[in-house]
Formats: sequence, C-alpha cells, structure tokens
Amino acid sequence: MEKWGPQNMTLRSAVISKVLRLEQTSSSALRAVWRIFKPNSKTLGNNSSALSFKAKIDILYDLEELDVTNYNHLIKLMEIRNQFAHNPNAISFSSFEEINKDVFKYLLKHRPQELEKEDIEKQLEGSFNELFKIVAGNLVVIEIEYGNGIIKQLRQHANDAVVENLDQIWEKAVDMMKSKPMPVYRFLGIINDEDQLSSFYNYFQIAMLEFRSSQLAKVDISKGEVFKTKENMREHLARLRKEGKIPDDEIDTKLIN
Repeated sequence: MEKWGPQNMTLRSAVISKVLRLEQTSSSALRAVWRIFKPNSKTLGNNSSALSFKAKIDILYDLEELDVTNYNHLIKLMEIRNQFAHNPNAISFSSFEEINKDVFKYLLKHRPQELEKEDIEKQLEGSFNELFKIVAGNLVVIEIEYGNGIIKQLRQHANDAVVENLDQIWEKAVDMMKSKPMPVYRFLGIINDEDQLSSFYNYFQIAMLEFRSSQLAKVDISKGEVFKTKENMREHLARLRKEGKIPDDEIDTKLIN
C-alpha cells in the first residue's frame, strides 16, 4: 500500500473554490446570453444533466464572447483544479513541475512581474491568482453586458407598446385633465392657450408613464415573453393575414388554432 502523504488541504480548497466560482460565473454569463431564467435549468443548473465547465467555456468561445487568450487561461485553470482535486501528489504549485510541466510553464510564463524575485511557489501562486482575476472579470463583464441588453430590450418593448397605443394614452390624458385639472396660475383672471397646453402635456406624460409601467408589470421574464427569438407558424400566418399578403381562405385553420 502506498504511504499516505501530506495533502495541503488549505491550498487544495482555495484552488477548487476559486475555479468553482468561475464555473458558477460562466453559468450566469450563459444564462444572460441565452436568456434562460428558470431556476431549475437542465443545462445550466447543478444536476447531472448540466453542461460541464469545459462545455460552457467552449460555447462562450464559439459565441466569440471569450477570446483565445481568456479561453486558454480558463482551460489551464481547469487543469490545475483537476490536479488538486484528484492527484494526491498535487500538494503545491511547485509540484506541477513534476506532475504537469505544461501547466508549470504556463504559470511561470504568466507570473506577475513584481513577483519575479520571490520564491518559485509564490510566483506560481501569484500567477494562478492573477489568471483567476482576469478570467473572472471577463466572465462578469459578459453577464453585465447581456444583462444591460435585457434592460434595453425591456425599454424598447415598453416604448413600442406606447407608440402602438398613443390613442389610448391620449384619451386617458384628456380624461385626467377633465376630471382633475391642474392648478393654473391666473393673471387678471385670464388662462392662455400656453397654460392649457402645458397642463395637457403634463397629464400626457403621467398617462404615458403609467402605461409604460403597466406594460412592464405584465412581463414575465421567466417565460421569455419579451425575448422570444422565433415566430411560430400560427404567428407567422396571422401576421401575413393582417398584412393582407394571403387571403383568409388560404390559411390552414389547423395551423393557427
């Protein structure tokens, strides 16, 4: 029986924990890219059917969200994690000189310049931490950018609804002005047209904001109501009928009912 040696669990735990955080962040980035909001996702959740960390990174690379440099950094960090998780001889970063020379050379190549005079273990650990910060930052940026895209599309959705319902908003503003007129400063008992226009403009702004809020409140992001990227056949035929491109009697009712 091979003799059990020291495990350096403090270092192992730190490495595994950091790379686990990277996998978690890669899932969050893909959720934002793909707009998957359900908590029990089969591909991006934590069950046995979920994509591997490598698969997630490959997809982000194919989508050109990760450049080749960050992709290579992540691959090496995964290799380091695997060694610390499964190889009993991985007790330090220096041990990679024996157990995986490619990783050892990679860490040495990317060590921070300010650590070049430190001992080799500090140099390699500093390199690992630096690579972690770089790729973690890039993954977070992907999530933020696509999150901002979702917000932008929500605003566009609300704006489109406003444009399509201007008559309704206008009528509500008129009703508001009739029922609850704003105080208008009078000078010598005269109310001029500019005062009336200004009052109506304020009511119109209120009516429009209320309408926008009501539209956003109806959105169930978890169902992808705003972010569908496809038009199913029923929607397609209904749109063609509305646009007058096909007569009603040519529509197969089985497809649209």
